[in-house]
Amino acid sequence: MELRVLRYFLAIVQTGSVTKAAEAVRVAQPSLSRQLRGLEGTLGMTLFDRGGKQMVLTAAGQRFLPLARDLVARADTAEAAVGALAAGCAMRITVAAPPTTITDVIAPFLATWGPEDPLVTVQAESPAQAYQALARGADVAISSAPPRRRFAGLPVARLPLWAYVRADHAWADRDRVTIRELAAEPLIVLTPAHGTRRILDHAVQDAEASYDIVLECDTPHVAQAMAASGHGVAVVSDDPRFDLHPLLILDSKGEPLQIHLHAAWDASHYAPRSIEAFAAGLSRFCVERYGPQVAARL
Repeated sequence: MELRVLRYFLAIVQTGSVTKAAEAVRVAQPSLSRQLRGLEGTLGMTLFDRGGKQMVLTAAGQRFLPLARDLVARADTAEAAVGALAAGCAMRITVAAPPTTITDVIAPFLATWGPEDPLVTVQAESPAQAYQALARGADVAISSAPPRRRFAGLPVARLPLWAYVRADHAWADRDRVTIRELAAEPLIVLTPAHGTRRILDHAVQDAEASYDIVLECDTPHVAQAMAASGHGVAVVSDDPRFDLHPLLILDSKGEPLQIHLHAAWDASHYAPRSIEAFAAGLSRFCVERYGPQVAARL
């Protein structure tokens, strides 16, 4: 079967007439009729009942119709994809990122897109593993870990670390806390695999302090849940949940602790403009969502 002949078949179904179909596809009627008979011969079945004024599908033709439509649609998709490849545009983007970044940043950003934008799929990776996903087919990786120099990339945002407390905590009427004050509290922290934890540890070390861990979590949502249940102060970078109160954490120099998000992709990617546009759009969205203080520094 040839795709061209399948398109002729679909044109006949749509118009109900060989003559009208020939006009629609700009093919002489005798030629289109021969092509249809050739298709029926190839399939070994009669597709149309030719007894009336209109071409009516036989039972076999009705069974064949969705298959023909599917084949033609797949061919159209493939042609569009090849055209996009040739133009250096991505029709679909696969993003690898930590779960918190997907939930709090990427998903809300994608909700602002329109139908003309590329389709996006995401895969959850730890910050330490996100860039390795580029070798497994991801188009772009978002992580708090600095990317390797061989990758192309952009800084996305500088998001603050938060100390989350309940509404009945003594700090509930404040908007910030120093690292020394925080270190004196029972803390619920993430595992060392998370950038948030590493930043906290470095800040505590710089302040020549130490802290007690009540619970070490691998999931920020669980850390906040445990803080909401009164077990301690949660230190994470994700958005507030469970009616917790957020406080900025100031280091020993009085500067807010921040986690830096980076976007990286293969320098030889076939559609670098599309990937860079995604990363730049994500960066702008972070500023719109969280304020100008999170703008990435180039």
